[in-house]
Amino acid sequence: MKIEKQVNIEKNITNKPVYNIKDLERKKRMLINKIIKKVKEYPLHRNIDNDKDALKKMHEKARLELLMKHRKFLVSEGTGIVDEYFANGIEIIPEDIEPVMIPVRAKHQWNIFKTARFTWSLPYTYGYGRRLCFLIIDNSNNKLMGILGCQSPTLGLSLRNQWLGLKGKDKVYKLNETMDIYTLGAVPPYSMLLGGKLVAMCAVSNEVRNFYKEKYSNKRTEMEDNLISPDLVLLATTSAYGRSSLYNRVKYKNTPLCFSLGYTKGIGTFKYTDEICNLMKEYLLLYGIEVKAGYGNGPNYKFRLINTAFHKMNEEIDLKKHLKVDSIDTLVQHDVQREVFLFPLASNVKEYFKGYDNEIKYYDYEFKELADYWKHRYLKKRAASNTSWKKWNKTEIKKSLLI
Repeated sequence: MKIEKQVNIEKNITNKPVYNIKDLERKKRMLINKIIKKVKEYPLHRNIDNDKDALKKMHEKARLELLMKHRKFLVSEGTGIVDEYFANGIEIIPEDIEPVMIPVRAKHQWNIFKTARFTWSLPYTYGYGRRLCFLIIDNSNNKLMGILGCQSPTLGLSLRNQWLGLKGKDKVYKLNETMDIYTLGAVPPYSMLLGGKLVAMCAVSNEVRNFYKEKYSNKRTEMEDNLISPDLVLLATTSAYGRSSLYNRVKYKNTPLCFSLGYTKGIGTFKYTDEICNLMKEYLLLYGIEVKAGYGNGPNYKFRLINTAFHKMNEEIDLKKHLKVDSIDTLVQHDVQREVFLFPLASNVKEYFKGYDNEIKYYDYEFKELADYWKHRYLKKRAASNTSWKKWNKTEIKKSLLI
């Protein structure tokens, strides 16, 4: 990792806090001690392999912090949403399930999406840049089955970039015709009926790219005022916990709808909470260093902030000794090698990106056809073989949300 360069690119600011020398040193030492204490609460999690329980524990502290941060919303809005839109097992008749896909446009729809996302073991994330969000509703009882959320793509996903043959300056422009899936899954009890497979299948539906075209046609980018292409040709995502069972063998008839490219290197800062980030931000400001967030300031604000802070701290103290690590790299390495999946929306994605084809040859997958196939291929067998969904009570959702 080229970490030293990352520290140097952050710009000094003129409005840094004013202290006399003694108070400044005292403030620095106090913040360093607080940060070290907080970091020690996070085990390094080496060699956890595919232990899902251990992996979920890595996220638990950040998840609980976010639940408390959004507690007002969860109490005032989330409680009623769970009551109205989440199902008990006894409210489901498998043969009557009728999935419909609803683009999130209105505030109430967004609140349903947001509440569902808080039930994940992964900490809640709002998404960034361009966003497409969908609710999957069971029309037979008006209950929520699952959610799908897409956002502007991560520029540095190397396995995807290599597959597409993207290099240099053309990367940003070309990737504007792709999105990342940042949240995808079913909520219980539909998750017990393989509802997650349905949501994965719906990612390639005509409805997704049609909503994209509706939302972003004739729109321009904020930074460079370039016209955004209305064409969406590829979705990418990474599994939450190593090897994915959700995306494995997702097919429509005999056609795979997504495929694996391999695994990430396990570098990142997801385990660190906002509390630590705020302490690090305050610490860096004492040196007049501001790590800026937002579009146009570089990718992955959180990683840049934490990486910069660790290296600045290491200039003052032997951070490796205090945290008992061999390298500063270890502190921004979680070792969770996530599986990378691509969802092509056309049959000639690579040819189109490389300039061999000018016309996009889209697949034609109507959501209703995908849902009908899911009912035949996945739902029917699961409903008969595993009846735990019948006993599900949505009060469990409220418990998980601390409401």
